[in-house]
Amino acid sequence: MAEMMEKIEYNERISHASFWDDKQPCWEKCHCPEIIKSECPATLYQFLPCWEIEGTYCKLDDHGATGKDTSICEVCRVYKKYGNGTPIKLKLMGKGINTGIKNLEKITR
Repeated sequence: MAEMMEKIEYNERISHASFWDDKQPCWEKCHCPEIIKSECPATLYQFLPCWEIEGTYCKLDDHGATGKDTSICEVCRVYKKYGNGTPIKLKLMGKGINTGIKNLEKITR
């Protein structure tokens, strides 16, 4: 099963070399600092738009978010410019910022 998922991910990368090729990437448009860019999966998985990736920095908040909530994307200037009004559906999951650690930190406080 894991091999099949890797093949699907690889094929996605090949067929969509980079979603951002002719666009200003979200991390530039939102002026993300280097520390965020280095952790955010949007920079690692550029074959998909940021709103289709679970656990991007923008999808996280301080209220225990898992990184799956795309409601922030609906009001984001990046999605409004490049999303073409298509419904948001996460396509890449389990590759985002580790929110489990964040939740553990809250519990131990």
